[in-house]
Amino acid sequence: MDTVERRRIQRVEGGEVESVEDTLVAEANVAIELDGEVLIRTTCSPGALREWAIGYLASEGLIRDPDDVEEIREAGGVFSVELAASAPPATAQLAPVESDWSVTPERILAVACEVVEKAEVFCRTGGTHAMAVSSASGLVALAEDISRTCALEKALGIALLQRVDFARSLAFLSSRVPARMIAKLARCGIPIAAAVSAPTVDAVRLAEELNVCLCGFVREARMNVYAHGWRLGL
Repeated sequence: MDTVERRRIQRVEGGEVESVEDTLVAEANVAIELDGEVLIRTTCSPGALREWAIGYLASEGLIRDPDDVEEIREAGGVFSVELAASAPPATAQLAPVESDWSVTPERILAVACEVVEKAEVFCRTGGTHAMAVSSASGLVALAEDISRTCALEKALGIALLQRVDFARSLAFLSSRVPARMIAKLARCGIPIAAAVSAPTVDAVRLAEELNVCLCGFVREARMNVYAHGWRLGL
């Protein structure tokens, strides 16, 4: 299934009406099932769905790395997961991120610019969120999705399959930041989160507790730093 589709629409501008072709994003209904139990049902963009499943499992504390997954089978949009014996015996509890990694504010701004430039589907449709993981070596994962949460999970899954060192990585989010996203990043061990929009107060509190540097309103040459500014040398 394609991620976009061309449709003819009517555009009204300055009192004039014209028939034009527009590009729209597609959507898919999907689910993840573990041991016969549905963990999540959601609507997201087609594409990178196995990566989404891996990223979801890791960010919910059900696996530590891709080797903890024995098999993923897909049927009718349902991804049935079988975990390996190496998987954690129980969902990982939230704990402070153990990393001393730091970057400059300029690095955060550069990543934000790179993500905006490479968010091709958003540029064509205006209908997706773009989430990315950048490591010490540069941008390693970029995912676009109609769901901000699925976009983040896809980016995490892509990076996990590349064996990226999350302790020396940052995440960029083209959305607001609720506490749940901070929890997902912390479970993966990512110490820096930067977003184009605002965090919630609960997200800031959780970032403070979990040793995550949290930046918001990362736009052009400015940003707000809400938690652990020492990771930016502040």
